[in-house]
Amino acid sequence: MTSYTNQDNIKSRSEARTVTHIPTFPTETTLNTPEQRVRFELLRLAFFTLKLRKLEQQPEEARKGKTEEESTFEFHCSLLRHAIFQQVLALIQLDARDQALQIISTCRAS
Repeated sequence: MTSYTNQDNIKSRSEARTVTHIPTFPTETTLNTPEQRVRFELLRLAFFTLKLRKLEQQPEEARKGKTEEESTFEFHCSLLRHAIFQQVLALIQLDARDQALQIISTCRAS
């Protein structure tokens, strides 16, 4: 049996507190203006909407199958719908509701 000394305990705690520094990771936000934030949120909304459309357009035969695969598909669709809803809420707070609805309708139509 190995003995665990107090010195080992102190060493492991100090190592746990050491934070790895990533020099390329930005420490402050690059979205400085409200317009930049709106554009970023609109881009995220478009991504989630197109991803959901891609999932929903899969052939019915590809979606149906094992019960586990079916539930995974429904889970992914549900997550994307939730993400879209959260994006719309964020855009409403940024006073970009009309733009959000326009992106959703455009992505659904094409």
